[in-house]
Amino acid sequence: MKRAKATYGNLDKVLRSLGFTCRVVMKDGEARRYEHAQSGALVLLPAYPVEDKVLEIHLLMVRVTLENFGIADPTTFDKKLQRADEVIRIDRR
Repeated sequence: MKRAKATYGNLDKVLRSLGFTCRVVMKDGEARRYEHAQSGALVLLPAYPVEDKVLEIHLLMVRVTLENFGIADPTTFDKKLQRADEVIRIDRR
């Protein structure tokens, strides 16, 4: 499966910055359940290690959810995700 440049850790930071809370649940294995209380949006992702690159299908699912619930348009989301990746790279130097 195709993977994006962003990591699951970066995705987690962006979702939290948009107002999502996260908890780990058991759903066909361990998963992260992100809830946006204000809009009612729900995102369920496998609990892959935070340093793993995000599967493209997961990014697509998140983008569609954010847009459908009026939380963020795809361009805004992509910019936030890119900035999160840049901050991580700067911190590691």
